[in-house]
Amino acid sequence: MTTDKSARQDRDTTALMHAIEENGGVECSQVPHVFFPEDFHTSSQSMGMVRLAEYTAREICMRCPVIAQCLKVGFYEDYGIWGGTTPEQRRKLKREQQI
Repeated sequence: MTTDKSARQDRDTTALMHAIEENGGVECSQVPHVFFPEDFHTSSQSMGMVRLAEYTAREICMRCPVIAQCLKVGFYEDYGIWGGTTPEQRRKLKREQQI
């Protein structure tokens, strides 16, 4: 039996996948590593790499036709840039909007 949250997550994820397909794909799929900058925490220079990846990801997101659907799915995710937001930004939005 699925919970309401997992049913919403499945529905939102399916809607995002359909939107991506309807738009002929999305730019982030070409550079997925940029959207998971947490993976760069391996060297003393990692914070600079993380910030650069976050900036690049947000620039891509701002041009994306499915940014709203992506952000909606991002609220279920603990890692990565989703809908132009970092995990910290999504946590703050959740608290503020009681999502």
